[in-house]
Amino acid sequence: MKAVKIILAIVVVAIIGFFVTKWLINIDPPKDIDLPKNQYTERIESEIDSLKKMPESKFCQKYYNDVQYRINDYFNQGFLGNNESDNSQWQEILLKNLYSAYAPKFVEQAMYVFSRSEWKNDDLKFIRNEVKNLKSSAYLGSTGLVTSFDEINTILAKYDEINNFINACKGYAFSNYDLEITFPDVSEKIQKSRAYITNNLDNSYVNNCTSLKEGLPAIPKILFDKHINYLTKKINDNGTRYSEFNYQSDYSNTIYTPLRNQVDALNNDIYGIGDYVFSNGYNSVYNLLSDYNRDATNYYKNKRN
Repeated sequence: MKAVKIILAIVVVAIIGFFVTKWLINIDPPKDIDLPKNQYTERIESEIDSLKKMPESKFCQKYYNDVQYRINDYFNQGFLGNNESDNSQWQEILLKNLYSAYAPKFVEQAMYVFSRSEWKNDDLKFIRNEVKNLKSSAYLGSTGLVTSFDEINTILAKYDEINNFINACKGYAFSNYDLEITFPDVSEKIQKSRAYITNNLDNSYVNNCTSLKEGLPAIPKILFDKHINYLTKKINDNGTRYSEFNYQSDYSNTIYTPLRNQVDALNNDIYGIGDYVFSNGYNSVYNLLSDYNRDATNYYKNKRN
């Protein structure tokens, strides 16, 4: 009895296996189909081979688009096959082969851009759009390029992060000129700029980009200049207000001393720029404030007389 049950189980498994195999064959037919070629399919295949040999130093999207257009045009005119079925199959095969040739070539060309010191905005814009388009293709799975596209996006994301940081520092503005308000502490931004430099911009490809490598070291000086410009405007806005006070002591307590404290608070330990550059900036606001204080002294002296 046990032997009969075992035999029945084997038979059932075999039957299930037979039907599963037949089902799989039906939904996944052989990919290499022997179709008759003609002058149109041979032309496209030759153009695809030419695309594979194109240099990495120049994008070839136009060539890719032109071949893609011809495939679809030949298909629409029924030139690819002797019948409707062959025509459709050739269209699918050629489009897939074209994508499989172009996508790796595009990756090579994108990485060539990233390997250079000059990253042009037009190139970066093209790479962003083309990655998006190629990743949305139904043929992506046949190329094994998902990882490559992800790496390209990682490089672009890090570039954008650092480039946006540099631009944010360049555009940094503080416009509260109330006497009791001081210029904000920008040490975190300066430390971040130096961390990027120390860590080779967090990416070996991004570290090739000259504009970023030149932009980051300039940030401490840029922010220092903004601090000096802030103090200069503040001193100019308030330095002449001595006519508002009856006594120089009042002017000094209300105007001069708060401004002098803010000038003296300038600290090169924060900015870490050259001593000469720092001294020039400090002296410019210190001397400006001193000139106004001298004018105030003369004003009150003349007022007493």
